Amino acid sequence: MSLFDKAAKDWDSKPHRVETARKVGEAILSSVPVSKGWRVLDFGAGTGLLTFFIAPHVSEIVALDNSKGMIEVLKEKIDKFGANNVKPFLGSYSDFQFELSFDLIVSSMSVHHVKDVGELFRWFSSNLKKRGYVAVADLLKEDGTFHSDNTGVYHFGFDREEFESYMVSSGIEPVSFNIVHSIKKNGREYPIFLSVGQKV
Repeated sequence: MSLFDKAAKDWDSKPHRVETARKVGEAILSSVPVSKGWRVLDFGAGTGLLTFFIAPHVSEIVALDNSKGMIEVLKEKIDKFGANNVKPFLGSYSDFQFELSFDLIVSSMSVHHVKDVGELFRWFSSNLKKRGYVAVADLLKEDGTFHSDNTGVYHFGFDREEFESYMVSSGIEPVSFNIVHSIKKNGREYPIFLSVGQKV
């Protein structure tokens, strides 16, 4: 059982996680021309905090996560709220190549857990419609103190140049990069950025 499987049941009880998802969701909706007819993918969806924020504004949202515990909680929430346009998928991104491409791919606080970010962005690009968007939120470069346990953490945040280079190398044109939130922890603040790009 992974750390995320163990944490899943109590995940939504931490106010800072709910607040981060809300701030990221608001920033996505104000940065991307989201349409009611869009099909969206939430990468590293967890319990669906960001998924459920975006869901009312789109036609369908696929929630992908590799933690069984997280997906189980997500499914419970789908049943509880009758969120018929939320489609949960369990597994690693490399397990899937979706038949229908997406208008938008979103992600919040997940990419630093991915070893090969370049490969991930190539996968994003291959599953995006032409002129489709990616909107990814993550930690600005930090010193490794954000997580109390860095097991499964492959990147201590990212700086703008590094992150946008992943986009460019996968055929995604950077559109904007903004600090949208900050998490107070360990007596300091850890800024969260939202990086938006569009497939060329």
